[in-house]
Amino acid sequence: MTALPFHLLRHRFLLLVLLWLASLVTVSLLSPYFLQASTIPYFLQYVPVLGLLAIGQTFVMIGGGPGIDISVGSMLSLTGVFMAWLCGTLGVPVVAAALAALAFGGLLGLGNGILINHFRIASLMATLATFFVYGGLALALTDGRPVTGFPDSFAWLTQAGWFGLPHQFLYVFVPVAFLAHVFLSRTRAGNHLYACGTNAEAARLVGVPVARVRLLAYVASGVLAGLAAVVNNSWFMSARPDAGTGLELLSVTIVVLGGTHIFGGEGSIRGTLVALFVVTTLQIGLELAGVSQAWQLAVVGLLLILAVALGQSLQRR
Repeated sequence: MTALPFHLLRHRFLLLVLLWLASLVTVSLLSPYFLQASTIPYFLQYVPVLGLLAIGQTFVMIGGGPGIDISVGSMLSLTGVFMAWLCGTLGVPVVAAALAALAFGGLLGLGNGILINHFRIASLMATLATFFVYGGLALALTDGRPVTGFPDSFAWLTQAGWFGLPHQFLYVFVPVAFLAHVFLSRTRAGNHLYACGTNAEAARLVGVPVARVRLLAYVASGVLAGLAAVVNNSWFMSARPDAGTGLELLSVTIVVLGGTHIFGGEGSIRGTLVALFVVTTLQIGLELAGVSQAWQLAVVGLLLILAVALGQSLQRR
């Protein structure tokens, strides 16, 4: 697969920005409440959870294979329940429980990576299986009920900070997004990830450990799902066993809309971020306008079709 020329990638990014501006105008016309100042903190509270999953999904899809992680929502749910069990049942301090949740998320991601890269199971089938396993465990271990037990101080993570911006946006999402961008665009390991997605055989010939690189991409996806679970637990002060339901498909939509090729080798964090803002703007705006959930899902589906069609058009050019 041949990488897209820079000017085409730049044009795609500009089109994404224009799409976001069009989304802002559209939802502002549909709902007079969207432009109120109180909408911004709510918008930025919702962005980190979905955004962290999308960044992990970006790593996986760039690595190719073709790679996809359908289990990110279930990993979020199960990791959140695990953290709540540590705090509420075992009395583990919340900071230690949060770090353990990151490690546990990485372990779940490692399971995905082993299934795909060592047992040679197609990523769609492997992560679809773990989607059911992880999600089923989260529901079974809690009888489908939210788990509480977090200290009141834990709510600080999702409270308003500077200029009303939520702490999880300032201190979690922004640093992670910046580091992910630097990793992909400025490091040798990031170049290896792109090489695995562009031409795995050529990457092997020059000494890139393709299986290991792709496995680590799934581990990173799991760690970021664990971090999203920590943020989500702080936001609701409870761990809901269905917290990640539907987020896996949204994360895939965002990453593809952001310009990451479904067969790997192409994509960027900045594209994922703009696509994240597009999807989140439409979701919140349509919700404020009283549009039903069914129509919201239809809009997201249309965005996915648009993204795939645009990518194929640019590829032909």
